[in-house]
Amino acid sequence: MPRRDAEEWFWQVGSDLHRITEDLSGTRPRVAVGRAWEPRIDLIEETGRFLLKAEIAGVRGDEIQLQYLPERNSIVLRGNREEEDYSDGSRTSIHQLEIFYGEFQREVRLPDVPVDPTQIRAQYRNGFLLVTIPKAERVVVTRIVTIENI
Repeated sequence: MPRRDAEEWFWQVGSDLHRITEDLSGTRPRVAVGRAWEPRIDLIEETGRFLLKAEIAGVRGDEIQLQYLPERNSIVLRGNREEEDYSDGSRTSIHQLEIFYGEFQREVRLPDVPVDPTQIRAQYRNGFLLVTIPKAERVVVTRIVTIENI
């Protein structure tokens, strides 16, 4: 099996197992309103930075908070997605609810690599929050130690 086909197969199986686990464990509420939820996250390491991508469609930019916790070397993403009623008032029943609304929070631990928190930048577009987290330059200190004769 070519590598690409194998990767796609593993990705699909992993997604299916995750969905089944959520369904069986009862963590997914029947009506997804009023409970905290966690957005899906991608964390990608590049040569000089990390790129964190969060899927938060429907969240207004002013409802998003981003915080770096240096003691945990992590990024905390908080926000709120408010439900909008698109019906015309003639709804008779609901057949499926999978979109989560309300407050959310997600902490993403970064790999054990120093980062420059003063240069963290974020932009929100097309339902995705893109956070750029630059790696800090490692400073190598060379020091000559004088040996004392006693």
